[in-house]
Amino acid sequence: MRSKGDRVGAVVLAAGKSSRMGEAKQVLRLGERTLLEQTLRNVRAARVDPVVMVLGAAAEAIRAQLPAELLSETRLALNLEYETGMASSLRVGLAAVGSEVNAALIVLGDQPFVLPGTLDQVVGEYRRTRAQIVVPVHDGSRGNPVLLDWSLFGEAMALEGDVGCRAIFGKHPNGIVYVEVDDPGILMDIDSREDYESARQAYAERTQA
Repeated sequence: MRSKGDRVGAVVLAAGKSSRMGEAKQVLRLGERTLLEQTLRNVRAARVDPVVMVLGAAAEAIRAQLPAELLSETRLALNLEYETGMASSLRVGLAAVGSEVNAALIVLGDQPFVLPGTLDQVVGEYRRTRAQIVVPVHDGSRGNPVLLDWSLFGEAMALEGDVGCRAIFGKHPNGIVYVEVDDPGILMDIDSREDYESARQAYAERTQA
């Protein structure tokens, strides 16, 4: 039976092949950390539990680059069908977080600049409104991560192919709440070499500020 509380977990999707990058982007570095480590640290610093990380392509190489203390705080779920697209990772991640939570943040593993406070703001809006879906917005643009209420887990887990949870949003227009955040990181993901170079520059500027 699902808890009657307001526990919110997180699913970090990091199973992809990084085909546009040409190498596993999860292990590319921003300063002394990998992209995925930085993303995980931001999630761990937010008020969410448990945190599930979904790996697939190059899983062992990616794990080897993550600190033991961070791995000990993170639940690993392996997607053996990662080549079929993002929907399979969403399915694996939501199954791993299971009935322990009332909602889950769906976090992209290549978004290392989303601030912990932004994640808390999205979670706080869910707890205030009990919306089925909470979407962060910055300067008029919708970003990630999004939050799904448990009532939509089954629908999201039924998706197929290279689609994410946004594929079900059109069926629930009245269940979506948008929350304005002062965080451009929600709009920044890293898919290409150009994205990575821009991210390295942005990271350097942040650390020097």
